[in-house]
Amino acid sequence: FWLKCGLLLCGLRSRSGAMADEHQIQRPEQMQFIEPNQMMGGYQQPVWCVPMNSLASPMEPVFMVAVPTGPFMMPAGMPSVSDMDDAWYDQYYGGHWVAGHHGENGRWGNWRRNEGYQVSPVLRRIWDADENVTLAEVLDVLMDVALDRAGAAWICRKVSDWDEDVAESVTAAAVPHVLALAVHEFGREVVTALIERASPDTANNLVSQLFGHLLDLSRHPHGCRVVQHAIEHCPKELQGPIQEELRGEVVSCIESAHANFVIQKCIQSLPRLATQFIVQEVSEQAVYLARHRFGCRVHQRILEHASESDVKSVLAEVMRSRNPLTCDEFGNYVVQHILEFGSSDLQEAVVKTLLSDIGGFGSHKHSSNVVEKAMAVVPGARDRVIDAILAHRGARSPLAALASSKYGNFVIQHILEDCTLVQRKELGDRLRALGSVLRRGFGKHLIPLLGKSDFRGC
Repeated sequence: FWLKCGLLLCGLRSRSGAMADEHQIQRPEQMQFIEPNQMMGGYQQPVWCVPMNSLASPMEPVFMVAVPTGPFMMPAGMPSVSDMDDAWYDQYYGGHWVAGHHGENGRWGNWRRNEGYQVSPVLRRIWDADENVTLAEVLDVLMDVALDRAGAAWICRKVSDWDEDVAESVTAAAVPHVLALAVHEFGREVVTALIERASPDTANNLVSQLFGHLLDLSRHPHGCRVVQHAIEHCPKELQGPIQEELRGEVVSCIESAHANFVIQKCIQSLPRLATQFIVQEVSEQAVYLARHRFGCRVHQRILEHASESDVKSVLAEVMRSRNPLTCDEFGNYVVQHILEFGSSDLQEAVVKTLLSDIGGFGSHKHSSNVVEKAMAVVPGARDRVIDAILAHRGARSPLAALASSKYGNFVIQHILEDCTLVQRKELGDRLRALGSVLRRGFGKHLIPLLGKSDFRGC
């Protein structure tokens, strides 16, 4: 067995090496040179952009970027930086900038291999917890410090202690590089801290550097956090650019794992008139978005923060599809929010839908949560649900279906824990009559609750 495993691993390794050899960079035109200051944020050093498809399989991302500071994406079939010899290095990277996997003393850092690039002495002092590092020293190497884990944490910690004038000088130095910082894992923390601490005018100047890039930043895992922070702290300045750059892209942003949070923040923080375009585009695909993993969140924010007229326009089609949405993996959260934040008319419509088949909805994995939410937040819904459950007798009654269901028994437990004595007695008698159902499967979870109610012997 182990011999076979070893042979298999050797075969995979040789195949990986063959794939790497097949995709070796042999022509200079496969690498695109980007002049200084051409990248976002204006890097002061040359940058090489290498198409990923020239290195690995077409399934990899389109390109990778090797920059003086920042993360480096290693394609499939490539050796790690620590294992790379000069031949590999020159063949794949042409001797240009490479982001290192560690610095001296095991700390994370970056270096330029061919030209002896060294970590900034100021950053090294921050790593060593030197308390004598001054602001002037940091401003001279701001990008080196801000793009490092320890350096970014040092700036964020100091920003809260500095007075407004000092924070202003740091913000002014960061303005030319704000886009590069916004898309960096650690740099984004610096940008958000400066937006909070700087004066309104300086913060607006910082945020204005994002204009023209809001859509791309919103879809970026780090950039989306900067945009959300900017919307929260500078809502007036962002009203126009947000409408201009996101109009027509609302649905695609909602489908994004990162941009959907920006749409939610817009609904929460921007004035109603500034979010009309969002409401309009959501209402055009309301049912699709209600059943979407991220779209259901946007529906929830609209129910929480939008005006009644906007809610009605968005939920018009949703309410016509409330039956399937109630049982949907994500749509059920929208229906629960309708019960909690919707008007009395919307609540009544949902409750009537549940009562039409209380055994079916209560036994379903997702809609059982809606039944419990209705009993918890809608006045009088609990009594109506109990009456519907007790309306029929026998092994095919709603009570029997709920008691024997994996999810329905939770609905019964919820009812037994918070109902009147009369209702509890009636439910206990009916359940005891279903002794065989109660003793097998999921019905056994109800026996302890019946014992609390003095119904022994089940």
